[in-house]
Amino acid sequence: MTHSTTLTNEPNHWCCALRDRYRFALPTDLLDWFGREVWLRELGGEFDQPVSPTELLAETPDFIWPGFMLPDSLPLVGNRYGDWLCLRVGADDTISEVIHWYHGGGDWMPWGKSLAEAIAFDSLRSRLPGRWQYYANIAAQFDRQEGPGTIPGWAAEHLPCPVGQWLLDPSGDSNEIPGLAELLIQHDVATTAVHGECALAALDSLLRQRLEPWVARELGIQWDQDAVRWLFDNELLPPSVCERLAKEFDCECGDLCGQDWEAARVHAAAVAARRSDLGWANDLLGWTAERAKDPKAAITAYRQALLCSSFADQSIRFRTHWFREAEGKFAAARLQDLSAHWDANLRDDPYLRLFLESKEQGLRSRVTNHWMRLGEQAASDGRWADSYDAYYRAGWDMGCDDLHVYEELLQKLANAATRSGQRSRAELAKTHLACLGNRMR
Repeated sequence: MTHSTTLTNEPNHWCCALRDRYRFALPTDLLDWFGREVWLRELGGEFDQPVSPTELLAETPDFIWPGFMLPDSLPLVGNRYGDWLCLRVGADDTISEVIHWYHGGGDWMPWGKSLAEAIAFDSLRSRLPGRWQYYANIAAQFDRQEGPGTIPGWAAEHLPCPVGQWLLDPSGDSNEIPGLAELLIQHDVATTAVHGECALAALDSLLRQRLEPWVARELGIQWDQDAVRWLFDNELLPPSVCERLAKEFDCECGDLCGQDWEAARVHAAAVAARRSDLGWANDLLGWTAERAKDPKAAITAYRQALLCSSFADQSIRFRTHWFREAEGKFAAARLQDLSAHWDANLRDDPYLRLFLESKEQGLRSRVTNHWMRLGEQAASDGRWADSYDAYYRAGWDMGCDDLHVYEELLQKLANAATRSGQRSRAELAKTHLACLGNRMR
């Protein structure tokens, strides 16, 4: 595979070259980003390492992590500890969204429908309610670049006026802005990301802020088995342990726990109504239903969460990772605990059975092979779009144990995308495949 692009002296030559290279249609903000070379300006916020168009046009961009990054994504702006804002391409060859991709495990979170929205969210994130957290840790312990830079001013040009005004506010600092979350949601700017931050803030507590692994070790508390479960839902904390922790943290026992599960439910429900692919929202809905003693509603939510990629469940940040590793997903673990309330359809669900079977073959391999079979069947029927979706899930539902499997999957993805007329996704899959070949040499 070779790519040759003739660059001219026109202002938009980068845009033309990138369209030729990746076969996608660039939205207005990206035409501006490349055409006016906005990426050369000073950036503020967490993400301050933009990729140059020259690097993007390379045969095998070295910042692509094949097999770990989503195969329909292209990194565009990085931070200084390995995470990326990545473009995602839809079936219609347009940019569908921008995601925050976490290098530690490959998790991802939507940050906006456009780069301008993602930049706005990055700039305003520290001024939303609650602590600004990086994964499950307080962000302040990381080396952040301070100052607004000039990029937020660019983003303001591509966003509704009220939001743009906050981006241009010179008194920015890190002071919380009352009503900012509501404003962003009202104008549909980085809506999913804002709901996620608000849900996380609603579930924050002194216990989450103070109880860390080293404290648990000193007190003889099992971290994975017990502490994470208590951090997820503070009401699971036994009274005797609460008294010990209150003494350790020099506070009253009642001050340790202060979660607002109803607020978290409202934000999770808003996300679940918009998207079906983000497991964390339905995980929270399932748990709040369990708290309300409504097993049927919990099962409905968990069944939807089960179908979501484990890389989109935000389990570390929301502390849902207290299930046993063999259970695979929080939703699968909760469904097993609610098995007395299953109906016949759920008992016969072939996908759920993958999580219940005890075989020599590991769970990841069972899930990969399940989706691979569905991809092959769709391909044999000439349903190439369905084939692409199934191969996608084969590699990025729970991940593959062997990196070599991604070589076959990326080849199949590229073929299925080509056959179904998804030109940009085909080009991205080929690019990820070429990058994988470089890494495996």
